[in-house]
Amino acid sequence: MSDDTTETTPGPAPGPRYFTTEGEGVQVVYHLTDPAPYFELGYEEVDEAAYLASLPDPSASPLPTAPDGD
Repeated sequence: MSDDTTETTPGPAPGPRYFTTEGEGVQVVYHLTDPAPYFELGYEEVDEAAYLASLPDPSASPLPTAPDGD
């Protein structure tokens, strides 16, 4: 008796995908198989490098700097 089903090992999961809309934050989606619903809602896909470059510098102080003088 032979079993016609072949067992395949799934490959690595695809990386996250980044979607954004005007005036809103970014949606990071893992294991996405169909991006159509995001496009229908008006989201644009951005690549990971562009998203990471748009983040503020984590080493910068959140407090404003003191004015010179006085």
